[in-house]
Amino acid sequence: MPQHFLLSKKYRDTSLHRLLRMTDEELFDFVKKLKFGNGKEIPCTRCGAIDTHPFIKRRKGWKCKHCTREFSLTSGTVWADMKLPLSKLIMIIYQFCTSANGISAVQVSTDAEVAYKTAWVVMHKLREVIARTIDTSLMEGEVHVDGGHFGGKPRSGQFRPSNKARYAAAAEKLAGKTQGIKRRGISKANFERKKRNRRIVMVVRQVAPAEGANRTRVFLSSGENEAVAKYIAKHCIANGSLVRTDENKAYDSYKQFFTHQTVEHSKEYSTIDGVNNNQAESFFSRLRRCEYGTTHRMQAAYMIDYANEMAWKEDWRRKSVKEKLINLLESSFHVGFSRWWRGYWQGYRRNDEMLIA
Repeated sequence: MPQHFLLSKKYRDTSLHRLLRMTDEELFDFVKKLKFGNGKEIPCTRCGAIDTHPFIKRRKGWKCKHCTREFSLTSGTVWADMKLPLSKLIMIIYQFCTSANGISAVQVSTDAEVAYKTAWVVMHKLREVIARTIDTSLMEGEVHVDGGHFGGKPRSGQFRPSNKARYAAAAEKLAGKTQGIKRRGISKANFERKKRNRRIVMVVRQVAPAEGANRTRVFLSSGENEAVAKYIAKHCIANGSLVRTDENKAYDSYKQFFTHQTVEHSKEYSTIDGVNNNQAESFFSRLRRCEYGTTHRMQAAYMIDYANEMAWKEDWRRKSVKEKLINLLESSFHVGFSRWWRGYWQGYRRNDEMLIA
């Protein structure tokens, strides 16, 4: 039986132990090489002039020969104006990369010895980097599409209604036990809260033969309807592709543009002919484990950020730790300033939910 990739030596090409043993100078050189390469001439992040700018050792930065302004490794990036030591930033990114179902900001704040709000913003900046570097080219070949409900899950009533007639048979069958009897329904206030926080995460996954899905895109919507399905068809899938969905009528229009196959999930997970959308279900499994086991709840305003994180983890599941770490670091250096989290604690907030419909 082949070994799982996460258990292989190839996956473990770097470790937190190794990163913690690196000196500040070694970490600085590692990040500098990723951002500027090995050359002595580097670009000024202020004016763009490429030259051998003098290095200011005390401030761990450079002074541009042309505009005379100082700049550092984090200037002009999502980490601009950050006061977090480089060692702690690398540690947080490592934890972010290696947690299969995500990691809570509480745990990160404890391990990195930073305030909770610092850990929370750093992790959301990483999610922003992922969202802004998504491959938006059209998917081809076999594509799986589905929608899943997330958020808005208040508890049911406290007491078990064992005295009601419709539950009497269940109670008798269980010989007096109450573990199998349903609780009474949720209150009207809880039901309204559930509707207010409930959203649909739409996932589109391109399938590679014998490898599973190799590309994932996610969207947030208020419902799994025809308008959402047409938006996905237009912006994500190339005409003529083989698209597999469930039996939802929202996808009826796909017959006009794609080879459309469906599976009726109320009866089966896969048809006798092998028609399924298991790659979409696989993504939902990871996102649901993140919601239930890591974050415990997802606010509607930030649900798309968590969905993008899980999509990235799915696509990079067969990459080594070092490859994932380098990918996130390099991407964070090339997307510019943070659009959503720079000045968050000073009141600059992203107010919309980024819904597609």
